[in-house]
Amino acid sequence: MLLLSRMGFAQTSVTSNLPIVVINTSGATIPDIDKIPATMKITAAGGGGLHTFDANSPSNVFQFEHTIGIELRGNTSIYWPKKSYSVETTNATGGGEDVSVLGMPAESDWVLNACYGDKSFIRDVFAHEMYTRTGRYSPKTRYVEVFLQETGGMTYQGVYILMEKVKRASSRINIKKLAESDTDPAKITGGYLLQVSEDEDMKWTSQYAGNDAPAQPKPFFHVEYPKLHKYTNTAVRDMQFNYIKGRIDNFENVLAGANYADENIGYRPLLDEDSFIDYLLLQEITKNSDNWRASTFFYKQRDDEGGQIAMGAPWDFDKSMGNQQWCYELSVLPTGSWAWQFNNYCPDRPPMTVFWPARLLTDCYFKNKLIVRYMQLRQTQWSNQSISSFIDQKQAELIGQNAMQRNFSRWNILETDVMFNQHYPLPGNTYAKEVQYLKTWLVDHLNWMDANIASISTVDCGPLPVTFKSFEVKPAEQSAVRVSWTTSEELRNDHFEVERSADARRFESLGMVKGEGNSSVEQRYDFLDVAPLPGTSYYRIRQVDTDGTASFSSVKWLTLPGAMAVVFPNPAQDQIVVKNIQVGSILLITDSRGQIVKRATSDGKQARLATGSLHSGSYVLTVTTPDGKVDLQKHFIINR
Repeated sequence: MLLLSRMGFAQTSVTSNLPIVVINTSGATIPDIDKIPATMKITAAGGGGLHTFDANSPSNVFQFEHTIGIELRGNTSIYWPKKSYSVETTNATGGGEDVSVLGMPAESDWVLNACYGDKSFIRDVFAHEMYTRTGRYSPKTRYVEVFLQETGGMTYQGVYILMEKVKRASSRINIKKLAESDTDPAKITGGYLLQVSEDEDMKWTSQYAGNDAPAQPKPFFHVEYPKLHKYTNTAVRDMQFNYIKGRIDNFENVLAGANYADENIGYRPLLDEDSFIDYLLLQEITKNSDNWRASTFFYKQRDDEGGQIAMGAPWDFDKSMGNQQWCYELSVLPTGSWAWQFNNYCPDRPPMTVFWPARLLTDCYFKNKLIVRYMQLRQTQWSNQSISSFIDQKQAELIGQNAMQRNFSRWNILETDVMFNQHYPLPGNTYAKEVQYLKTWLVDHLNWMDANIASISTVDCGPLPVTFKSFEVKPAEQSAVRVSWTTSEELRNDHFEVERSADARRFESLGMVKGEGNSSVEQRYDFLDVAPLPGTSYYRIRQVDTDGTASFSSVKWLTLPGAMAVVFPNPAQDQIVVKNIQVGSILLITDSRGQIVKRATSDGKQARLATGSLHSGSYVLTVTTPDGKVDLQKHFIINR
């Protein structure tokens, strides 16, 4: 039912394919600091999987009801009319209580993202999905519609993204706990979650100016976890704060020092370089204006877990993918500049980016490793087809039962300049145009990155140890797979390792082929995989230099013919179906961390596995025959 009154647009009932969140503060106004008590309910799906809520009916059916604390959240966004909220599920005494919400792992801290500045409602969800596909943690997301009873009656607030808040937790940033009672030198070496340029308590200023911004205020760091500002024992607080400050200061000193690239005394022992590479690439494919300067999380593990500094989880992508023009046109255009160079183009726009990416990209070891990783992701998890398909799925989810129409009836901003973007198609803008703009921008930007990734920094790294001329994967005799490659030039090449994967993420070595060493003429190599996996397999060549340095070829994949096991649908929602398997086969689903999340035994040649309890993300299905042989390993995605 739609009601138009003198007060403006009013929506009192909704039928949606999206869950409907109903929040009641019992008449209190939600503040921008210090949460107030409220209740939150989420509708249960009825016939056809649809959710229904009527503000005037006592018969609404809910799957979730819980007490919460709620407050406004955001910096710029806090001044927009549609508000975002921080939500904490609470117990009877008002303390945090871990609860599973919409299938996401149980925790207490959540965010309701209003997505007012991103009218596609896809940018944040897209960025978190792309990072999850690297095999790393990124906040899980769910689309919902929201009703709020604050002062006055129940009001429809529009579409939101309900998402996990970045925090230390076993299902989020999985680092050790730190408490006020911890003074053991071994314990206080890790369990720290930090942010760049978050102006809160327990912060310090970097010793180093931002990249190419010597005249601007230096970046600073804030300890997000543990909550040191809540400690009553100032001696313990200072001990833990001084420890992590000293470690980050030391890392910056080493990175800025003359021997920064040395594999033993440089940054490598201090840094989880793979996490830095994946994080940097995510910021670059999205061209995020806030990256490395705000909403930038990083953490440090305990020394007995490696003790390295790692990046993540990513956060806040409304100012990305062509959505906001700041102080230079290139910030919004899909071509012409790299996101890490923000300070070069916006020298008067603090906070400034840290110098880390600029410095790391002058090390050829890091740069070459980043280039290879980018090419791998572009051929698999970040391919144009995969990206386009994901955006289409999200758009279909948002328009399925007119959720976007309701949202923009409530907030009539499709033709309003919210993010100061001169390139936006504002006159006559529609939601469909918003999504098409995003898709076109991403294709153009990624094509530009494909052509220019070798120039992500100006340092000349010279030729790679091996120049691959060709790389092929083909079926061979006796059900084997032949892996063949040729090189046009080799320099200090010790050997190759042929690696295989069922999901294009976790690769295993199949065997070694000795390299030519030094050569300027074409060399041909072959390797026979005599026990290939059924279904689709991914292959790559790991080239190892005489000093142990490794580089990689591109990734090739092959699907063997025949009546082999198949999995569908992919992406899945509430179930997957596996066909052409043996009776009594064992079926295992593992998540991106390699943990088994579902196990079943087939009672026929076809099996159905319910996935409704699993959160959105990437998984691997392994099917093992009754005699213990792996019959299928298949990567699949759950999207809701």
